[in-house]
Amino acid sequence: MTDARFVHVDSVPMPEGTYAEWIESRDGAKIRVLRFGGSGERGTALVIPGWAEPAEKYGEVALDLIDRGFDVTCIDPRGQGLSQRLTDDDPRGRIDDMSKHVDDVDAVVEHLGAERLTIVTHSMGGLVGLSWLARGGKAEAAMLSAPATRIYSSPVMRGVIRGACGALIALGMGDQPARGANNAMTFEGNTLTSDIGRHAILRDLLIADEGLALPRPTFHFVEAMHKAQAALQKPGVIDGIDVPVLIVSARADTWVDATHHDALAAHHPQKFELVKVEGALHELFMEQDQYRDQFWDAFDRFADRYVPKVAVSAEDDSANV
Repeated sequence: MTDARFVHVDSVPMPEGTYAEWIESRDGAKIRVLRFGGSGERGTALVIPGWAEPAEKYGEVALDLIDRGFDVTCIDPRGQGLSQRLTDDDPRGRIDDMSKHVDDVDAVVEHLGAERLTIVTHSMGGLVGLSWLARGGKAEAAMLSAPATRIYSSPVMRGVIRGACGALIALGMGDQPARGANNAMTFEGNTLTSDIGRHAILRDLLIADEGLALPRPTFHFVEAMHKAQAALQKPGVIDGIDVPVLIVSARADTWVDATHHDALAAHHPQKFELVKVEGALHELFMEQDQYRDQFWDAFDRFADRYVPKVAVSAEDDSANV
């Protein structure tokens, strides 16, 4: 695989030695990953971001995972970051089938060839990660921050949105924006994080490279999300997950329906462990330390049970540098 461009900004935390590379997905799409490095005492951690998040935004998360003994890679989901967009001359991040994201995870996992793999996700990445696991993906554990297992808490609202999306797509309006912008450039009024410093990470990346930017989610995207969420709820689908899964739920979340995390844990107690972070907004990784630390405390307890450290040889360690 060839080297890819990596956006470095002094104000954005980043492990030393980080580099980017291209991976070809099964349909030929070019998917960019950031290789952050790490000792690999706990194996490899594959980070799957949420919607509109470039991999560079996860530099601080990578540092946290490296401190915990992982060798860390982060994928740029198809259609965002610097991964392949709709076409070379069309920067829209339109996705009309979330299975493409799942295929891309397959390609990255195959490329990494990790003997020990842990999945770490946020929001849309949680939906992708769960879909990959339900399809037979193998890992030692999965840790999910505010996974987008359901958007809109009201069943009436979900029905209205699905109907509206279908009608608008049929009228050729699938690429129109479906939700008002949550301005990444301005802290005031944002509904993602209460931490002004971490909010600035994405802002600074977008200022440094406008190629990382995405328009608002489209009706195509919203419909694809609903279809993927509904697919997970089909009888027997979640039974296909044989990996211990930690869900850390942000309870002041206005983007994802946090009560659905409760339902998942209640209906599948053998599959999911749930930890609630009261008062946290959607982006737990970008939240204030008082909330963010609760995620990592839960992560550490879970990792100690399911992803213990194993000493790596000098030869193995050099391969992860």
